[in-house]
Amino acid sequence: MMPRSAFRLSCALLAAFAVVACDDDGPSGSDEPGLEITPLFTGIAEGDTLRLTATLNGQPVAVTWESEHDSVATVTPDGLVTAVSGGFTPITATASSGNMIRSASITVIPIPVLVSGTARTGLSGATGSQQFFKITIPAGISELKFTMSGGTGDADLYVRLGARPTLAVFDCAPFAGGNAEECTFADPDAGTWYVLLDAFSAYSGVRLVATVTP
Repeated sequence: MMPRSAFRLSCALLAAFAVVACDDDGPSGSDEPGLEITPLFTGIAEGDTLRLTATLNGQPVAVTWESEHDSVATVTPDGLVTAVSGGFTPITATASSGNMIRSASITVIPIPVLVSGTARTGLSGATGSQQFFKITIPAGISELKFTMSGGTGDADLYVRLGARPTLAVFDCAPFAGGNAEECTFADPDAGTWYVLLDAFSAYSGVRLVATVTP
């Protein structure tokens, strides 16, 4: 029979061994996430903005941002992305140490292009929704006209030169009831004109046409 003192010593040694074997404070395989960008994959509508953030092992970190294709999307030093035109571009974050790099994949969804005299038909939207369109015209045009008509419900027409219109900033907004609205510009400036259809109430079956008169 094992003496009681020896038995107690054996138990103590076993307990100590169990603590050492289960202790995970020592070195182990690295499971740290490293440099991360959020969001890593995303789509963004042309004209919209998106904030990218960078973390290192879960903590905010200073990085240098760079877009591979500025014609698709630009990025500011603090990670604000602006969608310029339809396409795809990587946007890269480089940590201040210079040896850690990670890229986000940005897909820009283009604004549909209007062709003079060709109507967009069957347009619809739920209350509060918005649809954008655009058309680019050269210098020397005598008249540019946007006509919305038909369908049911109540869509509002907004037009602006050079940037997407908002409900507060626009060059034309008839604010008529229903879907019969028109914006006409004599001797319009050259450039890209943007159209917004804002659903004051749900609408369907709407027709939109841009007419460019030389």
